[in-house]
Amino acid sequence: MDRISKSSQKTCLKKKIKVKLNFVGALPKKEDVVEVEEGTTYSQILEMIGINPETVVIVKDKLPVPTDEKAEEGEVKVIRVISGG
Repeated sequence: MDRISKSSQKTCLKKKIKVKLNFVGALPKKEDVVEVEEGTTYSQILEMIGINPETVVIVKDKLPVPTDEKAEEGEVKVIRVISGG
């Protein structure tokens, strides 16, 4: 029987976090809850649910958050950005 070291087991079992997304603006849903591995970025979450990260702003605790930042458990607003000329 093969033995797996404890350090190998820890890398295989990444912690999962829940992120609640509240959508504002012309987006297909009002809210969603996703469960992702710790270390996943907001950009990766948006892509998983079919939203282009360049078209929204993420707001957590009333402050904008870069989409390339690692997601934290909790609630965020996803606000559609509209631009034009």
